[in-house]
Amino acid sequence: MEEKTFTINLRREFLKKPIYQRTKRALTAVKEFSLKHFKTKEVRIGPKLNEKLWEKGNRKPPAKIKIKGIVEEDIAYVELPGFNFEKTKPKEETKTKGKPTKEEVKQEAKKEQEKELNKELAHEEELKQKKEHHHETIEVPHEDLKQIDKEKESISKKGRVVGSTGKKGAKEPKS
Repeated sequence: MEEKTFTINLRREFLKKPIYQRTKRALTAVKEFSLKHFKTKEVRIGPKLNEKLWEKGNRKPPAKIKIKGIVEEDIAYVELPGFNFEKTKPKEETKTKGKPTKEEVKQEAKKEQEKELNKELAHEEELKQKKEHHHETIEVPHEDLKQIDKEKESISKKGRVVGSTGKKGAKEPKS
């Protein structure tokens, strides 16, 4: 296990990129520097170092940063000095590979049957709703009402003409 401490000048690197990509470039500069100086194939950056780089957003990374690196099994772990690198534990697989047990097969079969039953019930309910739906009949107006409507339309088209004056739109005198 080899441990080294370095100070990296990030300003030289991130000024080559536009302002909105500076912190991202600083992060890649830390990785490239670590690859070169620790002579490994892989670099992992610690959470505290990452937070320090992104502290002021993507436009204003720190100009210089001090890092501490540890090499284990051809992997460099890089972190701020004074902090230990937190290694993530590999995830344990919950299911065993191979053939499923009888209980698992039964549970899957029950789930499939329940899904099919739910689909059938939903389909039956839709059919019932379609059968129960009644169409309302539209009442046809009598011929007398039709004739009155025609008279109103003809009056509105022509306009009312008052007998003695001959003007349109005036009210008729009451008789």
